Amino acid sequence: MSLASLRSFLVLWKQLELLKEHWGGLKLQVQESDSVSFHKQFSELYGTDILYPSMKAIARRMGKEDEFEGIIISSQSILPPNGASEIEIKTQQLQKLLENLEIHMIQEVLRKVNREIALVVSEKSKEQCTLPTDLWKHHVMKENFSVSRPQIVEKFKQKLMENYQDGGLEITFRKDHLEACLLSLGCDVMARERSNFESYSMCYEHVLEHARQKLCQKEQELDIIRRSSDPLEDNAGQVAELSHTLIMEITALRARLTDLEQENLNLNKQIRKEVQEEYEALIRALFATCVHIKEKLDEHQINLIQKVCELIGEVRTEGIDNLKGLKTKWGSARPDEGKKENPAKQEQLQALEQDSGSLAALVCKVRSLGRWRLAVQQARFQGQLNRAEKEALQSKKECLSIQLMAEQEVVLFRQQLLALRQALARAQADNTRMHERQDNQMRSRLAQERSVKLDAFQRVQELQSQLNDAEQSSVQMSSPGGLIPRAQYSLRSAPTSSRHSQQHLLKTNLMSSKITRRIQRPDTVPIKHKKRSDNVFLPNVAENIQHSAFQVRTAPSIIP
Repeated sequence: MSLASLRSFLVLWKQLELLKEHWGGLKLQVQESDSVSFHKQFSELYGTDILYPSMKAIARRMGKEDEFEGIIISSQSILPPNGASEIEIKTQQLQKLLENLEIHMIQEVLRKVNREIALVVSEKSKEQCTLPTDLWKHHVMKENFSVSRPQIVEKFKQKLMENYQDGGLEITFRKDHLEACLLSLGCDVMARERSNFESYSMCYEHVLEHARQKLCQKEQELDIIRRSSDPLEDNAGQVAELSHTLIMEITALRARLTDLEQENLNLNKQIRKEVQEEYEALIRALFATCVHIKEKLDEHQINLIQKVCELIGEVRTEGIDNLKGLKTKWGSARPDEGKKENPAKQEQLQALEQDSGSLAALVCKVRSLGRWRLAVQQARFQGQLNRAEKEALQSKKECLSIQLMAEQEVVLFRQQLLALRQALARAQADNTRMHERQDNQMRSRLAQERSVKLDAFQRVQELQSQLNDAEQSSVQMSSPGGLIPRAQYSLRSAPTSSRHSQQHLLKTNLMSSKITRRIQRPDTVPIKHKKRSDNVFLPNVAENIQHSAFQVRTAPSIIP
C-alpha cells in the first residue's frame, strides 16, 4: 500500500512540474526557461494566480480561512494551512493549473473562431465576385529551419572537470560526481531529442498545411470552373439552398418572436400585478386616513353644533331676562305675554336637539365603522385571492415538474426494459448455444461409447471364434489318424493358446473397464442390457476356456 501511494505521489509531482513548465511558457511567452528573470517572473505569477487560490481553497475547505489570511498578512508569504497534506496541496495546484489551461484553450478557440468569422464577413461584404483567398491567409510558414545544436559535450566536459583530482599522469573522479554528470548528459540529450522532434514535427505540419492550402485553392478554382460551365443548375441549387436557409431563419425568427411576445406579455402581467398590489396598499392606507379624517370632521361638526346651540340658548335666556326686566321697569301693554313663555318646553327642545346631535354622531361612527370593516374584508379577500393565485401557480409548476419527472422516469424505465429485453435475448441465445453444445457433446460421447462397446463386442466375438477354432482343432487331433504327434502338439500348444486367450481376454476387459471409467456414462446403457451382456457373453467365454482346457488335459489319456 505504501509503495502504491509513493508511486502515485511521484506521478502527481511529475505531472505538476510538467504542467507548471507548460503554463509558465504560455503565460510569459518565453522559449528559454533557464534565466533568473524568467524564474522570478514565473514565481510571482504562479504565486498570485495558482498558489494563493489553491491554498485559500484548501483553507476554506478545512474551515481555517481567517487563520490563513492572518498568517499571510503577518508573514507576507504564502504558506499552506496547518494540517494540509502534501498530496492535497499538489492535487489542488494541479486542478487549478488544469482549469487555467482549459480557460486558455477556450480563449484560443474563441479568438480563432472570431478571426475566421471576421474573414468570412469581410469576404461576404465584398461586392466583386472574386476568389475568397483571404479565408486561407495564415501566418508565413517557414519550411527551411535550422536544428538547434546545443553544446552537450562541452557542458559535460566542463561539469566533469569541475570536481576532479589530478594525480599527474591520471585524473580521478568521484563516483557520485560522475553519476551526476552522466545524468545531466542524459537529460541534455533527451532535451535535444525532444526539441528536434518538436521542430521536425512543426516543419512537417507547415508542409502539410501548405499542401492543404494549395489543394483548397485548386478545389476553389475547379468549383469556379464547374459553376461557370453549368450556371443554371448551380444557380438553381444556390437559390434552393438560400431559400431553405431563409425559410429556416424566418421560422427561427418567428419562433423567437412568439417567445419574446409571450415573455413580454408575462412581464406586463407581472408588472401590472405588482403595481396593482402596491397601489392597493396605498389606496387602503389613504382610505383609512380619509375615514379617520371624516370621523374627526364629524366629531368637530357635532361639537360645533352643540356649542352654537348652547350659545344661542344662553343668548336667548339673557335676552328674555333683559326683556322681562325692561317690562317690569317700564311697564307692558300686554301683561300676559311673558306668561306664554314656557321654559320647560325650551329645555325639552334643547334636550331633544342634543339627543339628535348625539344620534347623528353615532350614525356617522357606525357608517365609518362599516366602511372600515368593508375595506378590511376587501383587503383580506384580496390577499386570500393573491395567495390562492400563487398557490395555483405553484401547484401548476409542481404538476409540470412532476409530469416532466414522470416522463423522464418513463423514458428511463423504457430504456431499462429495452436493456433487460436485450439481456434476456442474449441470455436465451447463450442458453440455446449451450444446449446445442451440450447436445453435440452428448452425441459425440454416445457415439464414442457406442463405438467402444461395438469394438468390445467384436473382440468378444473374435475370441469366441478363436476358442471355437481351438476346440475344433483339439477334436481333430483326438481322431485316430494322428494321435501321438497331434496329442503332443496339443499338449504343447493348448496351454500356450489357453494362456494367450486368457491374457488377451483380461487385457480387453481391463481396457473396456478403463474406457468406461474414463467415460462416466452409466445412464447410456440400460442396467438390464449390461447384466445380460455380463451373464451371457462372458460366462460362455469362461466355459469355452474351461472346456478347451479340459479337452487338453484329457487328451493324453488315449495314448497306449
